[in-house]
Amino acid sequence: MSTTSNVTAPNTAAPWQEPEPDGRGLPFLTLLRVELRKQVDTRAGRGILVAIGVLTALVLGLTTWMTREEGAELPGLFVVTMTPQGLLLPVLGIITACNEWSQRTALITFTQEPRRLRVVLAKIIAALVLGTVAFAAAWVLALLAHLISAGLSGNPVSIDLDPGQLAGQWLTQMLALLQGVAFGLALLSVPLAIVGYFVLPTLYSAVALVVPALRDLGAWGNMAAASSPLMEGVDLTATQWAQLGTSSLLWIGVPLLIGVWRVLTREVK
Repeated sequence: MSTTSNVTAPNTAAPWQEPEPDGRGLPFLTLLRVELRKQVDTRAGRGILVAIGVLTALVLGLTTWMTREEGAELPGLFVVTMTPQGLLLPVLGIITACNEWSQRTALITFTQEPRRLRVVLAKIIAALVLGTVAFAAAWVLALLAHLISAGLSGNPVSIDLDPGQLAGQWLTQMLALLQGVAFGLALLSVPLAIVGYFVLPTLYSAVALVVPALRDLGAWGNMAAASSPLMEGVDLTATQWAQLGTSSLLWIGVPLLIGVWRVLTREVK
């Protein structure tokens, strides 16, 4: 009678060699921490964050000085702090979406985590987390500027902010950030995605001025027009919410779907 041996083959791999990937991937929280770290560890990411900080300090200082006699209210100062963020945070989202391909680390990333959709999801959540932190920091800076302005003008300090307005402004920033991530994933090139993010909506608005069909769509196809009511709060009408959803589907949903498809199917070299 023949017997089957239960003896396993010895491991002949050298101790300094990396183990072969087993396809199980990394825990999602680990992926999220890695993506958050990438946003501040790379030279481009740090440069964007420094630029946001410097520009915010400059515009707040200028506004505080120009209103030193009559004083500046907290809501107005908060809107001032959001201007640099509104311009540059989407660029950080683009960099986050493209860093695997621009830094040529896709092979390493997708070897450690073969499930690419989880990597994309971690990038999106990481961008939203950093955007929320930046939004909170903008509120703190606006509050400090308001205290300085009140001291210079002699006006009383007022920190009364409408929660609905804050929620609307936060949602505005997050939509812009998501649009940047979506364009980055769709194009997988930082320069092309930055050009596309800033040029395509402007080009659409210009064409809408001369094409009656697009002009009649109005906020239904214009992301900036659809999201502008959010600056006053989240108390939108049903039509305004529908316009925001439709324009978000056009400018965020479509490029995001294209980007996910490209990441899932693109060959890694």
